Amino acid sequence: MRLPPVPAYPIATDHVTVEIRADRRRAGGRLLLMDGVEASHVDLVDPTHLEFEYLRHLARLLEAAHPPRRPLDAVQVGGGPCTLARHLTATRPNARMTVIERDAGIVAVAREHLALRESARLRVVVGEGRAVIGALPDASADLVVIDAFDGVVAPHHLLTAEFAGTVRRVLRPGGVHVVNLIDIPPLGLASAAAATLAAAYRNLALVADEAVLAHDSAGNVLLAASDAALPVEALAREAARDPAPWRVRTGRPLERMLAGAPVLEDDVAPEHALAVLAPLWGRRSRRRDGPS
Repeated sequence: MRLPPVPAYPIATDHVTVEIRADRRRAGGRLLLMDGVEASHVDLVDPTHLEFEYLRHLARLLEAAHPPRRPLDAVQVGGGPCTLARHLTATRPNARMTVIERDAGIVAVAREHLALRESARLRVVVGEGRAVIGALPDASADLVVIDAFDGVVAPHHLLTAEFAGTVRRVLRPGGVHVVNLIDIPPLGLASAAAATLAAAYRNLALVADEAVLAHDSAGNVLLAASDAALPVEALAREAARDPAPWRVRTGRPLERMLAGAPVLEDDVAPEHALAVLAPLWGRRSRRRDGPS
């Protein structure tokens, strides 16, 4: 495979400035920085390789929640270079993935510089995630993944009760709604987002590093919600297998964490610490899509 050369210059897209760096440890590895922040990594030679810790745990969560032998229709909001989509379509012959990316420039970068090739099993839609999800037919997806950021914050309008209702309509019976977000102690955003999903679905699991759960560190938090029972033991087993093991929180421990956490709503401004402090880290886009 002839790899596209690494651009020697930053590229301005619709919302961010992208820089691509070669991974010296892997011939096909490419690291993407958006506005100076490490945002994505993709291996152009081996799409099954997941460099980022949170993405490995996300893939393990999906494997536990939706076994590979079953057909999978998945939708992801916030694709970047489509690392997860490449991984799923490479490891699951029965998977079809639709990636929704609001920034047409990022999609163009992925096509020109990161060997993104679309197919019947990997489709990219340029558009605002909530609007595109809202236009999908009822019961048309097995999995919806929200992995989008405005700076370092998951966009509020992709975390609210109103949007959770939209996703639930799109999911088939037993489908799973997954959210990746970044939070800081004391996890006000994660708690509110989890409380919102708990109000919308019968079952919920939270997956994160022990240091994040102990409020000793900022980091990624994964949420998985479904009306079907979640395979908690399999989730915990998969989370523990990684070189950087994470913990799964469900049941009473999760209920205690969520006690008093507000349900996020479209017309109510978030008050968690990250909403206040986020403008201090990196540039946040001046353009806004969807309710906020």
